Amino acid sequence: MPTVFKEDYEEKKRNIFKRLNQVKDLKILTYWDEAYPDLLKETNDPPIIIYYFGDISLMKSMKVSIVGSRKPTSYGKTVCENIAKTLDSYTIVSGMAYGIDSIAHINSKKTIAVLGNGIDVVYPKSNENLYARIKNEGLILSEYFPGTRPARYTFPYRNRIIAGLSEKTIVVEASKKSGSLITARYALDYGREVLAVPGDITRINSYGTNYLIYSGATPIISLEQLRELFRVNKTFDNNNTIIEDKNSILENHILQSIMNGKDNLDLICDSINEDVSLILSTIMKMEIEGVIGQENGVYYILKEGE
Repeated sequence: MPTVFKEDYEEKKRNIFKRLNQVKDLKILTYWDEAYPDLLKETNDPPIIIYYFGDISLMKSMKVSIVGSRKPTSYGKTVCENIAKTLDSYTIVSGMAYGIDSIAHINSKKTIAVLGNGIDVVYPKSNENLYARIKNEGLILSEYFPGTRPARYTFPYRNRIIAGLSEKTIVVEASKKSGSLITARYALDYGREVLAVPGDITRINSYGTNYLIYSGATPIISLEQLRELFRVNKTFDNNNTIIEDKNSILENHILQSIMNGKDNLDLICDSINEDVSLILSTIMKMEIEGVIGQENGVYYILKEGE
């Protein structure tokens, strides 16, 4: 190799390391690392390198993506807020854009923001406080090299990661040419369920979600139905405050344990701080209901229809 090419390569390499070292708290996850989520590996174009800030353990939690219009109606805002709060046992994945994305992040207990630019670039700038909150309490990630500015092509491409990380994708409001429909399309390509909130047929923001439902997406017709779909059993007291169902919480812990590879009785019981007899009875109930299956002592999560 000519010396000039080697020197050029070495200079570029030095610049890369210099840039990475300048970004405080930056961490890197690769496709071969144990923390890399299996759901994302199952996609046909998983990112090889992910730059991130925050709690990487969220990658192995139960995840659902919530996406939608950058200019939601008051109806869309309210519905998104209610969905995110109802699904607080899940980690909410979204893209930290204006509108529905931001509302989903703000109202979630655990959240992952997937950026369409470098991990150290806050976009939109008005989401600076949200960015700081997710960085400290959740997880921010990007496949783009630090310093990469947002561009028209980066957002549609990052949508595959939002869909790939998630067991299901929920679209709250979307116009005919919404980027949320790209996320939904990726989810369908990956064999994941897509849910959509039906809307007024006279509104621009309803076209995308209504079309998804027309094409076979699951309509979200009530919060009660949503809780059933996600097996989140919650009741409300006289002050409209959510009262957690202990059995539902335990079921979610068991599912999360299995997803994290702790898939036999000993490992499940060790990973959950609960009475062993209650864990065993709950596992038996979940098997009867077709939520999980077992083979040679190893438990696995059953997909719908199996």
